[in-house]
Amino acid sequence: MSSKRKLANEMVSGSAMHPGELLRDELEAREMKQVELAKELGIAKNVMSEIISGKRNITPELAVRLEDALGIKAEFWMKYQVAYEIDKIRIKNKKAIAKANISEKSKRKLTSV
Repeated sequence: MSSKRKLANEMVSGSAMHPGELLRDELEAREMKQVELAKELGIAKNVMSEIISGKRNITPELAVRLEDALGIKAEFWMKYQVAYEIDKIRIKNKKAIAKANISEKSKRKLTSV
C-alpha cells in the first residue's frame, strides 16, 4: 500500500494570483477608490485600473510609492509580483509537458525536477 505523496515544493498551482488582486482587496478594506490611490501615487487612473486587473505589473518604483501611500512595505509588493511571474512560468511549463508527445514516464520525470 504505497501511496505516492507530493512534497510542497513539487506542487504547481493551476492559477497565478497577480498582486493587483491584493491591491484591490486592500483598497476595499480601506474603502478607498482606485482613482484616489492613483492620484496619490502620481499615476494615471487607467494605469491603476490595469494594475488592479492584472494587465500591468508592479514595478520596484511603484512598490516604493505604494509603501509610502499605504504603509505596506515595498518588499511585500515585489515578493508577490515575483511569485506571480514564477507561477506563470511553472503553469506554462506544466501545460507544455502535458501536451508534449512523450511517454507518461518521461512526463513524470520532467515534472519531478
